[in-house]
Amino acid sequence: MAGLAGAATTTVLAAALHTVAPAVPFLPESIAQSLVRAAPGGFATYFIERLGHWAIRLAVAGTFGAFLLAGAASGLLVPVLERRLLRSPLGAGAVSFLPLWAVSVILYPSNPQSLSRFPLAAAILPIYLAGGVVAGWAFVRLSGEQDRRRATDLSRRFVLRALWVGGLGILVGAADLGRLLYRRPDPGQHLLRVRDLSPVPSPSVAEGDAAFRQIQGLTPRVTSNPGFYVVDEEIIDPDIDPAAWRLSVTGRVARPLRLTYDQLLSQPVVERYQTLECISNTVGGELISTARWEGVPVAAVLDLAGVQSSAAEAEVVFRCAGGYSDSLSIAQAMDERTLLAVGMNGHVLPRAHGFPARVLSVGTYGMKNPKWVTSIEVVDRPYQGFWEQRGWSKLALVKTGSRIDTPGDGVDVREAVAIAGVAFGGDRGISRVEVSTDGGRTWSAGLLETALSAYTWRRWLARWDALGPGKSTIVVRAYDGRGVVQAYAMAAPHPDGASGYDRITVTHG
Repeated sequence: MAGLAGAATTTVLAAALHTVAPAVPFLPESIAQSLVRAAPGGFATYFIERLGHWAIRLAVAGTFGAFLLAGAASGLLVPVLERRLLRSPLGAGAVSFLPLWAVSVILYPSNPQSLSRFPLAAAILPIYLAGGVVAGWAFVRLSGEQDRRRATDLSRRFVLRALWVGGLGILVGAADLGRLLYRRPDPGQHLLRVRDLSPVPSPSVAEGDAAFRQIQGLTPRVTSNPGFYVVDEEIIDPDIDPAAWRLSVTGRVARPLRLTYDQLLSQPVVERYQTLECISNTVGGELISTARWEGVPVAAVLDLAGVQSSAAEAEVVFRCAGGYSDSLSIAQAMDERTLLAVGMNGHVLPRAHGFPARVLSVGTYGMKNPKWVTSIEVVDRPYQGFWEQRGWSKLALVKTGSRIDTPGDGVDVREAVAIAGVAFGGDRGISRVEVSTDGGRTWSAGLLETALSAYTWRRWLARWDALGPGKSTIVVRAYDGRGVVQAYAMAAPHPDGASGYDRITVTHG
């Protein structure tokens, strides 16, 4: 109980220090980040498959609880140290928390926005010593009670207070009030201004496109920046100062570079519409969005550095603030379509989407498009990225898929109804969408809206007259630009993306 009181004190002090000095991370949260990154591939995949993106939230909550329990375990050392080595219970309490301090330092995941390991160790040592002193004081207070009934009541009060105080500390620390108070405004609030921009040409408009304008419940053609899906392994998005940021280009290059943010923006910037989809998106899922991106071709940056490698297995590795990394083949990286995105829908790239720069490759799931890029390295060997080390696909090529947006599953439809949604085939495009209203026995072609580019989804539409009372199962399937129909067999997202037909059931009549 004394150790729990000390852990609660440590948590509150850590939260307070992080609030007034955001460069000192909130310790339980930084430990959670370290554990998420260190989780073995099979272990991480097991929970992702079953819990989806709640897995990381539960990992954080579990780490918070474990932090308090670890402090409670440290309290077991107080009487041992007092009897055998020290005569002061306060000193014994302080020493008992040193192992917890050491573990916190060892598990600390360094990142550019926070203190390095040794300054952090010095900054948090007083916090752990103070928590230990409170544990020693609580031990004296609890063990000094002679009346059993009174001692039991006091113990209960100590536990409840410790849990309340510890919970308050966790809420304050996890709320990241310091970064809310002191962090720079989101750069995505500003319009993107570059010297040399090749704007995307206006997409052609077909006669049937007007039919898509008034379909309620249909996904917008272009996703707003706030509405664009966000998935990453970072618990807190890196807050990067563009004035201090540097993009290093190293490895098998003739002229290693360190580009500033302004130097990157001075390069010719191209604009295009592109859809991104998370590899963990389920059939009919919402982890897919489309934006108008602005970016510098990666090939232009690599040409500045003078790529020297021509090995068949050569790859280009992208490393990011916070520790994430992934790679593309040299051919993919040198493809003029692969960009370092610096803008999104005409605005500066938002922090949540990778400011100052993120990779944007075509035909690949989101895991191959790292955010917050800080370095590019050309290597002569295959490279295993963050998710590949955890058993996910190395190529991560987008599978053809389609989704029903409207009507919703289980709704009651009346007479004529619009069935509509989106279909995506990566860089292969979409050539046809078919809809079945009898569970897949018969199919009819839907109307396709003109694609914004060769790399975006296409919205589709079918009209249906529901005749008579009953229930109907509506199913959709798509064909890519090569005429290949999407896979019918259901497959979970791991290891290379989900497959199967999206379907809903509606009542009518």
